[in-house]
Amino acid sequence: MCKQVYLLWLPALVAIFASNTSCVSKKKFRAELANRDSLSHFLNVRNLELNREIGQFKLNLAEKTGEGNALREIYDKQVFEIKKLEKEIERLNSQSSSTQQSLNEEVRKRDSQLADKEQLIQNFGIALQKQENGIEAILNEFREAFANLPPVDFYFDHKDYRGSMGISEKQLFRPGTDQLARSANAVIEKIARILNNHPELQVLVIGHSDSQSGYKGFQSRLDFSTRRAVAVADVLTRDFYVNGSQVTAAGRSDFEPRASNETEEGRSQNRRIEIVFQPRLDEVRKMASEVKLD
Repeated sequence: MCKQVYLLWLPALVAIFASNTSCVSKKKFRAELANRDSLSHFLNVRNLELNREIGQFKLNLAEKTGEGNALREIYDKQVFEIKKLEKEIERLNSQSSSTQQSLNEEVRKRDSQLADKEQLIQNFGIALQKQENGIEAILNEFREAFANLPPVDFYFDHKDYRGSMGISEKQLFRPGTDQLARSANAVIEKIARILNNHPELQVLVIGHSDSQSGYKGFQSRLDFSTRRAVAVADVLTRDFYVNGSQVTAAGRSDFEPRASNETEEGRSQNRRIEIVFQPRLDEVRKMASEVKLD
C-alpha cells in the first residue's frame, strides 16, 4: 500500500519540478528537493511501519488461527466426550431399566416369601392357642383324677405353653429313699391313664429335693432327685405302658425350690416329683399346617 502511494506522488513531484525549473530560483528548488526527500523518507518510514503492522497482523492472525484451531480441537474433544457420555447414559438407563425389572421381580419374590412366613406365623399362633386350650383341658383331667386325694400333696400349673402337676414325696416314696411307697402305684396309674390318652404329649418327669436334708447312699442331692425321677418314669413306661419315646427323666436337686427351705413345712413342699407336659414340636407343626383361616 505504501509503495502505491509513493508511485502516485512521484510523477506529480517531477511535473512540479519540470514546470518550475525555469521560473524558480535555485534556493527554492533546493527547498523543494529537500521537501521531496523528506516526504520520500516519511513514506519509506511509513511503508516500513505498515509492513511491520502487516507482519504483526499476519502474526496475530496466525496466533488467532492457532487459538481457533486449539479451540476447535477443544470443542471437538468436548463434543466427543458429550457423545460418549450420552452413550454411557443410554447404556446405564438401559441397564437401570433391566436392573429395576430384576429388583421388582426380587421384591415381588420377597413379598411372596414374607406373606408365606406371616401366614406360617399366624398359623403357629393359632396352633399355639389351641395348644394352650389343650394344656388347660389336660390339666383339668389331672385335677379331676386326683380330686379325692389331699390337695396339700398336689399342685397344678399352666405356664409358657406347658402344663405341670406336682406330687409330694409322701404320695410316692419312702422317706429319704428312691423306693416307691405302696400308695405310689395308684397315683402313677392315674397319671399313666391320662398320658396314654394323649400320645401327642412330650413328658418330663423331674425330681426335686430340699437344701438341708442329708441323703445316705446317694452321691449328692442331684443324684438323689434324679434317681427318684427315673423310678417314676420306669413305672410309667414299664408297668403302665406309656410310650418310652414320650418320657424323659431329670433331677433338679434343690435348685428350683417351691417354698422356703428355712422351715420343715417348706422343705416338705420342695421334696416332690413334677410331671411336666407339652405337645411335641412336630405336633405343633402339624396343628399349624392343618389350620384353616376364614
